[in-house]
Amino acid sequence: MKRLHLICNAHLDPVWQWTWDEGIAAVFSTFKSAADLAEEFDYVFCHGESLLYETIEMHAPELFKRIKGLIEKGKWIITGGWYLQPDCLMPCGESFVRHIKVGQEYFQSKFGVKPEVATNYDPFGHSLGLVQILKKCGYKGYMICRPQPWQFQYPSRYFNWISPDGSNIIVTACSSYNSLLGHAKEKILQTLNSNQDETLNSPVDDIDYVLWGVGNHGGGPSRKDLSDIASLCVDNAEIFHSTPERLFADNINVKGEVKTSLVTCLPGAYSSMARIKQAHRETENLFYATEKLLAVAKLSGYNRNIFGMDNAEKKLLLSQFHDILPGTTVLEGEKEGLEILSTARNILKDYRTGAFLYLVIGEEKAKEGEYPVFVFNYMPYEITEPIEVEFMLADQNWSEEYFYLPEVYQNGKKVSSQSIKESSTFPLDWRKRIIFEGTLKPMGITRFDIKTKLVKQNREKAVSQVNLEEYIKKSFLSAPVELEIYEDTVDPWGMSQEELIAMGKNPKPFDLMSPAETAQFCGFDGELSPVHTIENGDVVTAIECAYKAEHTNALAEYRFYKNQSFIDLKITLEYTDKNKLIKLKVPVPKGVVLGDGPYLVENKPTGEISFQKWLGVQTENGDIFSIINDCLYAGSSTDGYLYFTLLRGAGYCFRPIPNRETYPKDRYLPRIENGKYVFNFRLCKGNISHISSQAELFNQKPYAVNIFPMGNKKINTKNANIQVFGKVHLTAMKYCKNGEILFRIYNPTVSKTDFRIVIGDKEFCEIANAHEIVSVIYKENNWKINHDEIL
Repeated sequence: MKRLHLICNAHLDPVWQWTWDEGIAAVFSTFKSAADLAEEFDYVFCHGESLLYETIEMHAPELFKRIKGLIEKGKWIITGGWYLQPDCLMPCGESFVRHIKVGQEYFQSKFGVKPEVATNYDPFGHSLGLVQILKKCGYKGYMICRPQPWQFQYPSRYFNWISPDGSNIIVTACSSYNSLLGHAKEKILQTLNSNQDETLNSPVDDIDYVLWGVGNHGGGPSRKDLSDIASLCVDNAEIFHSTPERLFADNINVKGEVKTSLVTCLPGAYSSMARIKQAHRETENLFYATEKLLAVAKLSGYNRNIFGMDNAEKKLLLSQFHDILPGTTVLEGEKEGLEILSTARNILKDYRTGAFLYLVIGEEKAKEGEYPVFVFNYMPYEITEPIEVEFMLADQNWSEEYFYLPEVYQNGKKVSSQSIKESSTFPLDWRKRIIFEGTLKPMGITRFDIKTKLVKQNREKAVSQVNLEEYIKKSFLSAPVELEIYEDTVDPWGMSQEELIAMGKNPKPFDLMSPAETAQFCGFDGELSPVHTIENGDVVTAIECAYKAEHTNALAEYRFYKNQSFIDLKITLEYTDKNKLIKLKVPVPKGVVLGDGPYLVENKPTGEISFQKWLGVQTENGDIFSIINDCLYAGSSTDGYLYFTLLRGAGYCFRPIPNRETYPKDRYLPRIENGKYVFNFRLCKGNISHISSQAELFNQKPYAVNIFPMGNKKINTKNANIQVFGKVHLTAMKYCKNGEILFRIYNPTVSKTDFRIVIGDKEFCEIANAHEIVSVIYKENNWKINHDEIL
């Protein structure tokens, strides 16, 4: 006899075709309706996402009390246990841990429950990195609805999902999470009468389930649906209301295994709405960097209340919702997403400033004529890195014959430095920007002192022409990078079979501007070579190249460093095209395409793919030629090239439906990406440990500020001298409310490795297995290690 679990839910998108106010209003009406029907019918309502329950608790306490009573009776079940259903590819690994931690702590404190099956029905693909995270957060199963069967070949209805570290979790995929209003019975009968499993071409299992309830804009169960189900009687079938936990506790037939990410699914969402993606990466980097800085300050005696970080954390998590971060909302939803992220950054910058000032304000006063610069290194090891900082001269220099040349000193010794263009455009020697190479101590403050001397005005103007090829030959690049423009669709999701294989078609290269066009674009009198130097000195040579294609102008700025093996690349686009896609094309050697994900390094498939901080090619000798970024998530590969999807001129919240109008053309409708954008890349090569370290450093660059300290009380940072040794990465370091310091250690390599953590004169040694996440807790000279749990 077939056993059919009926799992009632109501998928609620707080932001999608609507904004937060309307979305949260749908939560109120849906939860009230579900509670009313639970008192009338014998059924079980299943729902997770602590964000929604927090809102109900705050604004509708009586409804919250009713829900709590239904939970105690077993008629309302908390599922999933996350803060919300985020995008499951683009957030970093630690962000997924926080979604689970925030959600589970809330549900445990309010209802005394802890779900054992994670549910993410609507996200557009699932990273393999989730397996280890889910397992170490105590989950036994995972329920999803995407990719669809035509996008990914599942081995069975219930299968083992296995991550590189060996963690395993049982997964089931369903083709849809909801049912139309009043049509749940039809979906149930369709499932019962089908001879083929909905997720693959094979016989159905004896134990199956149906996800039902009105979703997308709320609704959940309806009276008609519940009445229909109550009267439903089918021969040789046991039909009953159930929960994810009850399903996984049944005698399900787990067959086959998957050892890859569950992709590709709606690949347009990996690149649509670049403003959101860039703001998200900036905020995510700032959040985890600020946590590190606060932990160092706390160990040094900083006593400011930092509970406001919880608010910033929740704002970050909300921005990762699976319609905000993937860029599938309406224009107003995009604005709300940017506002959410901006609010988080404002909170974080306030904490960063407070902790930074605490650590440096009591340092020795500046000597006459000196400008002190203090730099915080977020990495737990010593680095020598190009550092940029701006400062103001003590007074304006109006001389047209002389200017003040800055020189940088560390511990009295002069270091390589170079003046570069400051952010302001005053035609006056007053504001200065310098780039210098300094050695920074691990996870702490390093001081530099700037002195100036008056010299004759001889600053070079942009060179009219430069041979870029000569610089390329001296590097590990085989040729300059290229920009290409493609024909694209108006669909931000990329929902077609064709787009699963490749995003965009009929590529055309950007052309170099003519000298006249370059001059006009730059505002230069006369003619200007499209390839010219803009900076040249003891630290870096910067070469700018001007391009055009269709209605889009572009700049590629290369930075070739005198003492660094990597190349930095900045792409600036002024983009006004519609239904066009722009990619960066980087020449690479032949090899295996690798990229990162949330606590993951994996081989990447063909077609449009998602990654996080880097994508690269591993050659036969083990070297990885990688392109690191701080702002995007999508690309593809062919023999000899990696492609990075920068911008798409798609429409807002559009879904193609066969035989219906593609997109209204009788009026002006904005495209998502129109505007100015800047993308930053670092090109480097090395082993996995080196590339991963560079990716962390590029995304959490040293924080440098010109501050004149008071010299009244130097902070004792002896107990906050933190270092991490070994081929592992410190992905998070947090000062907890109980005074503990949490260290999250990740080993990205394929081998077991030793690591060592040092705090002051105390140290801790341990082993991290290949690809393993390890949690270490430190408090009052005591260490705790956990290999099996994260929370």
